[in-house]
Amino acid sequence: MAAARPELPEDPQERLVALVHELRTPLTVVSGFADLLESRGDALSAEQRAEFTARVAAGARELREILDAERGQRHTS
Repeated sequence: MAAARPELPEDPQERLVALVHELRTPLTVVSGFADLLESRGDALSAEQRAEFTARVAAGARELREILDAERGQRHTS
């Protein structure tokens, strides 16, 4: 279950800065675990690969939720 998103500022420039900041954490998770799976996947146990793959998927879902919420905000504004 994703944490509640903070309200983004109304000012377009401040909103963009806040949105970029909000996207950075899940993107870092996705990128980091994908890099690890790519570079050392053969050395990981099946359980570790499954856990890391699940973290990539969760990070991708969080990115999608952030973007979908922002798109929804734009359509209601």
